[in-house]
Amino acid sequence: MNRHDDAKDQDHGWVDPAGSGLLAQTLGAMADGVDPASPTGPAAAIPAMSRRVRLRRGAKLGGLGGGALALAAVVALGATQLAPPDDGEVLPGSPASGAPEASLALQVRDGYQPPWLEWSDLTCGMPVADLETTAQGWSVTPAGDIYSRTDDLDDERSRSWGMATAFQDGKGTLDVAPVLVWSQDGVVLDLGPNVFDEWTGQDELPVPLLGTGASSVAALGTSMSTCVPGREYGDLQHKTPLPEGDYEVRVVAFPRIDGQWATTVSDPVQVRLDADGAHSPGEPRAAEPAVEFPDPVEGQVSGFVLDRTTDRVTAEMTQLDYSSDTPMRVMGACASSDPEDLLPIELVLPSTGEVIAASQITCDGFEAGTGVGALSENRSGETIDIRLPDVPDGVSRLWVSLEPDASFGGAAGPECSATGLEPKFDLNNFQIGDIAAAAGAIVIAAMDCDSDALIALAEESDTELMPGNGTPEQVFALPESGTEHYRTLATLLSDTRGEIVGDVDSGDVTGDDTVVWPRVATEEFRDSDEAWDEVVAAGLVTAEEVEGQRAHGYQGPRIGIRVDMTWEYYSAGE
Repeated sequence: MNRHDDAKDQDHGWVDPAGSGLLAQTLGAMADGVDPASPTGPAAAIPAMSRRVRLRRGAKLGGLGGGALALAAVVALGATQLAPPDDGEVLPGSPASGAPEASLALQVRDGYQPPWLEWSDLTCGMPVADLETTAQGWSVTPAGDIYSRTDDLDDERSRSWGMATAFQDGKGTLDVAPVLVWSQDGVVLDLGPNVFDEWTGQDELPVPLLGTGASSVAALGTSMSTCVPGREYGDLQHKTPLPEGDYEVRVVAFPRIDGQWATTVSDPVQVRLDADGAHSPGEPRAAEPAVEFPDPVEGQVSGFVLDRTTDRVTAEMTQLDYSSDTPMRVMGACASSDPEDLLPIELVLPSTGEVIAASQITCDGFEAGTGVGALSENRSGETIDIRLPDVPDGVSRLWVSLEPDASFGGAAGPECSATGLEPKFDLNNFQIGDIAAAAGAIVIAAMDCDSDALIALAEESDTELMPGNGTPEQVFALPESGTEHYRTLATLLSDTRGEIVGDVDSGDVTGDDTVVWPRVATEEFRDSDEAWDEVVAAGLVTAEEVEGQRAHGYQGPRIGIRVDMTWEYYSAGE
């Protein structure tokens, strides 16, 4: 549906990505070593939450509005080519039959080995039959469509590739990102970028910008072939792009076993390169409801576009500007065969992998937006990636845009018991990232006193509300009648720690397993002094009430969210 400049006046719902991002970061990324109280941690974004902008809601579902958020400038591959070195045999890289005609035939240096692969048997021009797995017990599988990441900054354009991958672990560890290796007519034409540069052994593996919901690692690629080396000012350079055409692409990963690097190689996937980027083959999806890709707006920082309406999938995340202290919003639209599909969205600092904001929206074809406020000072001047960690299979088209917020300074919403709450977001070492968006939506709806959003979230999940089994309209009615449900919900999910309840001893966490806040309400922590102190500090129960409850178990407020993101129950306590 068409985009309008006065999107703030449309009847769409919202969640606060800044607040959701705090939870998403705390719940799902503590393994990244982020301290919640650090200048770049969750606490740093709390001031922005007091300046949230409310956008009205047109689709009640989830209270989160409809749409995805992105737009990407389509960039044609450059045709610049470096002359190959004189001391190597030149191999043609002409496109396969039926592929777009190449602007230039790629010429690679046969037998050339990039210096970072000198430990291996990988060379340019090698037969693909010689690409072998040497890491015992390891396997790697492509787990998503290839996507482009385009930097269109400072009058310069550069493009790289990414793809979600899944692994079967063997002996040793995977310490560096896997790469995309390109071939044509059975010959290797590109060995992927240097992922070993500045390797420390402590780096976190990259998360794909286009995900499928499962835990995955991003395989990285570059539009410039590393099999056509050159020199500029004495430094090794690779400035020759792969020409348009049809290719086989394999994921090659480098496990480290007993201090030695090894390789594991995936089966090939077919990829087409053309002026619009790299495309995986796909089953065309009906373009209904219609979602049109809008032109960039002034001051837009980044965008994401996904098109599955043809037999070639187009996915591109584009950087258009640097972040600033200007109040921002996330706008977008998403269309799916199931209009109740939800699309989670994350804003990520590419320099650290830190999730600085998160949201989820409904794929009903309607454009919607969420104000995220001014970015904190320590993030000004950086680029910001848009990441879609779990795109529903039925999605046909979507766009997402991070742009200046024209609606900043609008009217404030109603007040409730959560007004003025300053959450601690102290959920250390909690890493079930799949429920972060659901938990964040509840917290932000509560802190914004958004009864419509809380009612819709509860109705969508058929949430059990205890005690009294009141309806969502009754429990979350404003003004509150006695029980401070809004403050209780926000406090449970932000100021206490959750614990998984289920068959976790087997090591398998399923969608039916439930995460319970506070953890003292679980069998594992019912006798934990630290867990009891936690609920007292959060103000959920008093020290005197604790003395009366210890013998029989915690009887205060609690909430349960299943790993599949279903809000299972909420109790205000006995």
